[in-house]
Amino acid sequence: MKNFRRVVCVVVCLAFVSAASRSAQAENWPQWRGPSGSGVSGEKSAPTVWSDKENIAWRLPLPGPGGATPIIWNDRIFVTTVDGDGLALMCVGTDGKALWKKVVAEGNKDVRGDEGNYASPTPVTDGQHVWAFFGEGTLVCFDFAGNQVWKKNLQEDYGKFEIQFGMSSTPVLHGDNLYLQLIHGKWSSEPSRGHVVALNKTTGAEVWKTLRVTDAVNENKHSYASPILYQDDATAYLVTHGADYVVAYNLADGKELWRCGNLNPKSNYNDTLRLVASPASAPGLIVVPSAKGGP
Repeated sequence: MKNFRRVVCVVVCLAFVSAASRSAQAENWPQWRGPSGSGVSGEKSAPTVWSDKENIAWRLPLPGPGGATPIIWNDRIFVTTVDGDGLALMCVGTDGKALWKKVVAEGNKDVRGDEGNYASPTPVTDGQHVWAFFGEGTLVCFDFAGNQVWKKNLQEDYGKFEIQFGMSSTPVLHGDNLYLQLIHGKWSSEPSRGHVVALNKTTGAEVWKTLRVTDAVNENKHSYASPILYQDDATAYLVTHGADYVVAYNLADGKELWRCGNLNPKSNYNDTLRLVASPASAPGLIVVPSAKGGP
């Protein structure tokens, strides 16, 4: 774990530097891939070169490693981290001072040696509350002062996560709802029991759930991707990626709108073709990655 911890701390420090150096008018970065979900920032002043001293505004030790991206809202930075055997959400000021840390669950698991852990999904915020999801199933909501608003475990609600390297999907926040893809299944020919779910952001109550139907087998049932929100001038819907298919869902009721298969052709089927990278989109276009060794 030592090597992984060193890498994670450097990444977090670089993200913090860009946050600390931004102007008061700079855009917030409230979720994974930023405000538009594209990963593109309009900022022009962020440094592009670093060394141990150059362009480092401050450093803050973390209690442990984590695979999530820090998010930023005004003068607050939120990041998830491992803390011993626990899983925590931290709030840090853009001046580098730790404001609060909340351990919300126990039972962290390191995966692939020291390459990952259960603090991998990225938090999301609307500027008043922040939500964090962890690989052992905990989904929790805090206000900016660090008060817990609600907490639940999605394994208790939707079944045990059968996924080799841990559930790492990041929630999507849109309107009043949080959207999550829980794509997993036993390494067998048994049908997958994965779900796509929408939860009310204020209470955590279920708005809808949809069985993520697939004929994938073995490791192909596992997805490490995150859902994305597709939007254009005419429509908006949720796009999920994994278990041999890209599938779009209606945001209001979870009904399947369309699906795209042939990501793992039956004529040359690879039963270890797990999908890891997430889709990206622009109006009129959705780009879907395959997997190593894939078509």
